Amino acid sequence: MDLPSGLPSLWCALAWLGAAVALAWSAWRAPWVRLRENEQSHVFLGAIVAVALLWTVAARVGPLVHVHLLGATLLYLMFGGALGFLALAAGAAAATFAGDGAWSVLGARLIAAGVIPIAVSHLVLRLAEARLPPNFFVYVFVGGFVGGAAAMLGAGLASTAIIAFALPAAESGFESWTAMLLMLAFGEATLTGMLATLFVVYQPAWVGTFSDRRYLARNGR
Repeated sequence: MDLPSGLPSLWCALAWLGAAVALAWSAWRAPWVRLRENEQSHVFLGAIVAVALLWTVAARVGPLVHVHLLGATLLYLMFGGALGFLALAAGAAAATFAGDGAWSVLGARLIAAGVIPIAVSHLVLRLAEARLPPNFFVYVFVGGFVGGAAAMLGAGLASTAIIAFALPAAESGFESWTAMLLMLAFGEATLTGMLATLFVVYQPAWVGTFSDRRYLARNGR
């Protein structure tokens, strides 16, 4: 979901501050050495391009709300939290350059559609690892499908809260957006789960959060 370009300046400044902290933390914690392995740098750059294209395919719901799929959970599963957020931020910047050019609200978009969904994806996967049996189907269905849906719901609720508090007098079309949010969550879950399954089966080296030892070992061997 893209936040509208008319957010108050104070909100934009605070959001940019939070986004800058998230970017700095991610750049510091990111396992850059991974991008030197095999084709990983090409996969990372390809993921940025894919996210940029995904974010440019948006639909309008009401006068303020633009909706699109995120790709945040898939990036998290592939690269982890730090590299995943950096890839998403680069893709979002490219989409902004190619789209409305609303750089003032890019920070808020990175918080609502980047930091929050990646954090939700991380929480879902960690809960699955702690509470559920370690097998391939748990990873795909919980980490991919459930994580993707939860991430979209988290991003949508965060975006809705920002618009409601920052633009309380605006006609935002929340009724239509609320109904569409569930459909978007299903779409995000399907996209993430399908691609995660394909990558794990055919290109497991692309999926950094997947461990053969954990999810494919039998009887602890």
